[in-house]
Amino acid sequence: MAFLVAVSIVGLALVNVLVLQPKLELSVPSVRHGLVGSLYSVICLLGIAAVFYPAKCMGLFQKQNPLSQTNAPSGSVRISGHHPDCQNFSGNRISVNGREVCAACSGLLVGAMIALAGSALQFFIGINVVSASVWLLSLGEIGMVLGLFQIKFAGYAKVIVNVVFVAGSFVALAGADVLGESLLLDLYVLGLIGFLLWLRILLSEWNNRRICGSCQACFQ
Repeated sequence: MAFLVAVSIVGLALVNVLVLQPKLELSVPSVRHGLVGSLYSVICLLGIAAVFYPAKCMGLFQKQNPLSQTNAPSGSVRISGHHPDCQNFSGNRISVNGREVCAACSGLLVGAMIALAGSALQFFIGINVVSASVWLLSLGEIGMVLGLFQIKFAGYAKVIVNVVFVAGSFVALAGADVLGESLLLDLYVLGLIGFLLWLRILLSEWNNRRICGSCQACFQ
């Protein structure tokens, strides 16, 4: 896990180096923006769709659980907010209007909506929400790295970190596009976003396995 996190950080740092290089490949802005904006919007929409299909999340969690549920009494494990209704997972849930929901998914949902709005303005309408600043680009990258450590946060802090993770991905992509003016660079950043999203899920799965492995109360 540590190696993959290190690869992510190095990959993001490389973006800062690439945007400062002479423009080796220029593309028509309208074509570049249309393609990049569409691809990024698809990523956001897929994330939003996943939030609204909790059954998928439950199935994913069951894959995460290293313990066989065949030994657990029938109905002993209740899912609440995409996680087992267990005190060890209380930090993964928040209460909204009396209903418990997944803190991480809530943050990803809010972040995706913000990112979609920003993407529409930046890539389709032509309003530069993100300016040409290496410092702003770096801030977006820091937000993405922070999102990898969302397992260390609980409750509404976890919500905020996940919002920052998605919003940071938009800032990084838009910043790289404005500074680099390169379709290849934008595609590289999109690949990094996909990689970090996968790694974030992987870290979450690892943490859930660790929690269940150290508790086992549901399987006694």
